[in-house]
Amino acid sequence: MRLAFYRAAASALAFTLLVSQAARADQCAPIRTNIVTDYALGPSCASPVGVCTVGTLFSGRIAATTRFTARSVMPGLSPDLLVYSGELVLTLSDGTITIRDHGLLNSTTAYFFEVQQVISGTGAYARATGLLTSRGLSTPTGFQGLVTGTICTPVIQLGYRPPPARSPYVP
Repeated sequence: MRLAFYRAAASALAFTLLVSQAARADQCAPIRTNIVTDYALGPSCASPVGVCTVGTLFSGRIAATTRFTARSVMPGLSPDLLVYSGELVLTLSDGTITIRDHGLLNSTTAYFFEVQQVISGTGAYARATGLLTSRGLSTPTGFQGLVTGTICTPVIQLGYRPPPARSPYVP
């Protein structure tokens, strides 16, 4: 009896998850592009650890300026690794995308790798979601690398109205 209950509950949960995903009509944009940044140190840098960058990113319909603000930097598992986190904001012509960034920088080879989660957006990117990775090199003036992943935005059907109900009295 319990087994039948758990099977029914699991089936209902699976059905609910499938229906909720089907009802969610997101428009997703694959990203695979270069990113080039320069250090932006000084009074405009709001980083508690003093590291900010500005740059550009272009990928299909997404052409953005970037601003990264480091929130933390700490030693990694080996002496040549730094672990950092921060916030990357992409500014586009029709809104912004805010990304939580976690990365590793090898101070010996200058290679970096990051995992980036889209956490919010404004304008056309309100309620955006997505996951990106980036990898590349630290340079004397900033960073250059490759960003890959997907950014999704909800599809909003403006002006949609369901068809009027037919009257039972009209043939």
